[in-house]
Amino acid sequence: MPRARVRTPRLRLTAAVAVALAATAAGTVAAPAASAAPAPAVAPAVAQDVTPFPAGGTLVSAGRTGFLAKAGTGEAPYFWTGYDGTVTALPGSHYVGAAGTDTIVLVGENGTHTLRDMGTDAEPVVITTPGTVHGVTGSTLVTSQASGFHLVSKEGDEVVSRQVTGLPSGSSSVHNVGAGTFTVVTNGVLLSLVDVTTASAVATVEADNSVLGFEAVAGSPTHLAWYDYTPADDGGHFHLLDRRTGQERIVAEGNGSSAPALSDGWLALLNTSSPAGRPLLLHSLTDGRSLRVLDRADEVRAGADGTFLVRGNLAREDGIYRVSVGEDGAPTAELVASGGRLADLAVTHASVPTTVDFDGEDDRAEIAWDFNHPVAISFTLTHTATGRQRTLAYHTGSQPGYRFHWSGDGGYWGAADYSGTYTWKMTAEETRNVGPGIERTGTLTVNRPPVGRDHDANGSPDVLVRDGDGGLWAYDSKQLRHKQDPAALTPTVLGTGWNTYTLMAAPGDLGGSAADDIVARDRDGVLWLHQGDQQKLLPRTRVGGGWQIYNKITGGSDLNGDGRGDLLATDTSGVLWFYASTGDTETPFKTRARVGGGWGIYNLITAPGDIAGASGGDLLARDTSGTLWLYLGKGDGTFTARREVGGGWQQFSHLTPVGDENKDGRPDLYAIGPNGSRYYQATGSVDRPFGTPVQLLLRTDSTFKTLF
Repeated sequence: MPRARVRTPRLRLTAAVAVALAATAAGTVAAPAASAAPAPAVAPAVAQDVTPFPAGGTLVSAGRTGFLAKAGTGEAPYFWTGYDGTVTALPGSHYVGAAGTDTIVLVGENGTHTLRDMGTDAEPVVITTPGTVHGVTGSTLVTSQASGFHLVSKEGDEVVSRQVTGLPSGSSSVHNVGAGTFTVVTNGVLLSLVDVTTASAVATVEADNSVLGFEAVAGSPTHLAWYDYTPADDGGHFHLLDRRTGQERIVAEGNGSSAPALSDGWLALLNTSSPAGRPLLLHSLTDGRSLRVLDRADEVRAGADGTFLVRGNLAREDGIYRVSVGEDGAPTAELVASGGRLADLAVTHASVPTTVDFDGEDDRAEIAWDFNHPVAISFTLTHTATGRQRTLAYHTGSQPGYRFHWSGDGGYWGAADYSGTYTWKMTAEETRNVGPGIERTGTLTVNRPPVGRDHDANGSPDVLVRDGDGGLWAYDSKQLRHKQDPAALTPTVLGTGWNTYTLMAAPGDLGGSAADDIVARDRDGVLWLHQGDQQKLLPRTRVGGGWQIYNKITGGSDLNGDGRGDLLATDTSGVLWFYASTGDTETPFKTRARVGGGWGIYNLITAPGDIAGASGGDLLARDTSGTLWLYLGKGDGTFTARREVGGGWQQFSHLTPVGDENKDGRPDLYAIGPNGSRYYQATGSVDRPFGTPVQLLLRTDSTFKTLF
């Protein structure tokens, strides 16, 4: 096999090629906290020639004088790079290397394989053997044949094949072919160490669950390492067996998807769970020390004389590093092939709208960010008036581009986002390398059309709640419908001191400001108007006195067809009165009009709106026996004869309109009580005004004392 050995152009680097790396505290190899894992200390810069390493290249094996690598998927993707800088292109499409030696094997498709020592000019050795080649250790091929695993070598002109003995029965696979040993996984849970000299399994261990990926294993003449998956922890542990003593111990926790490597004195692991980069961790086989090496490591291979060869980066210099530990216990990382300096993290494209119009059911705003490296990103919106925040984030860090599709509706559980101005902040940090992050800030404005019973301008109807302390809150009706834990809800506080009021109602927008208003009667019989303004109420204004004659008020239904919500009140003699709104907050109601007497039989009334498809807003009234009655509005402030809805409504203490909660064009109803609640969807039918009720977890208590 001719060799095309070429001297590639060398790179003049002013980066550290030999760096002293700080050791962490002795003990576990698990990801250390940021404060306990300082970045490796870089030695003074030394100018030195380093051969280039192609982008996307893969490290295959590490030898005494160089390493085997692969780049691309062409007909001849493999090459050998000497530590002296020479690069040899290798013909053929499939090579394997021997850990710690310069032996490489061109695996032939017809069973004829060519072994070459890249450190000498010795003639190649050609071996013809049946089966599949899984690796090479020294000058011995590890193969699987019909009768089992075989070790195949050549003595003179004779091909010698030795069958491996002592393995458990079952389906097996070869992994981590090393210097003088290799590992075999059987049935996913049995891990055996095979000694090449004796062609026999010299140790077998059983994992508690499974050896993750069948690749997170490593063996050496003295030790066996494996990753044991633990479903309950959604992760697992790295185990280490000392063959000489029989002692087994856990040496690290974390993600076991990457293969470890073993030398005479160290276990090398890629710390895939590290929050910053992914450093190489060296765990001492003798004294339990842990060393953190490089900023990021992607591949690690056992090399010669106790060293490791690692593809990774340090101080943003990417390439192949030879890692060793000196007699003083300090690790050294020597750059032997350079992939070039990594560019600092940068935004390559950004698209953030300055105005977002949420005026439909499925509206979405796209927020786009692209970077030159994969990142973990968060985008936080802060509502200027209230300080309420929403954070959109991706933490997987697997791609350099992100598209946030912000609907503003809060999702299944959350409250919808407010209208108004927002400040935003984007933060991004690299997930594959260690370097400075990026922060960007800006502003945007959210616009929403007015929605009935929306008291906080978030485009969703609200239930108004007065708690036991007199606080007034606007709860997103959708959040209440899915209520699990009151502490998880995010209501809007509208005011305090509402215990001074004895009756309250939400008649709608009384002054044309596009925000719904609230009226409340105090203990002296004075009615007050609280105008809505985005997420707050304006200072109250006096409507008038004499309202102590009423024992029930309700509002929000347009009873006369003028597009404004009106007010209804029953006095202590049982007469129902109609107050038409004027559209003027100075005088919000016209002179009252008498609807009729006999309303003393009802202990609860509510005006939800047009629920049955008649010409005006409707009225619901519950009598003392618990029967609910429907009064269809005629559109002139009066009603048709009552129609029975049904009995059993005495279990509820409040009947609360929630506007068009399900967005079908009709107002809906919450029936809320101390022992359970229901959500009633309007049907538009006179004969059956409500559909099948939906159970609510909401209950009246000290938090939800008064609802309207």
